[in-house]
Amino acid sequence: MKANLKTHEHIGLFLMFAGATWFGFGIYGTLLAANRLLLSEVPLISGKELLIFPIFYGLGALMLAFGQIELKEALPGKGRKK
Repeated sequence: MKANLKTHEHIGLFLMFAGATWFGFGIYGTLLAANRLLLSEVPLISGKELLIFPIFYGLGALMLAFGQIELKEALPGKGRKK
């Protein structure tokens, strides 16, 4: 079976999936850090651990944006030659 998606559309879909996954990891890490407040004698995150949030949220947002750029050609009526 042959798909009618072009290579850049596959790349766009993969970037959207990877970006949403990285964004989900960021949300998960945020919730774990917030739950540290509820536990006794567990130190809060500080220092280099705080770099986790911009890495996950930043890379997730970039991948989502790049995926949307790649998929603009996949919209009906845009860039299709008949």
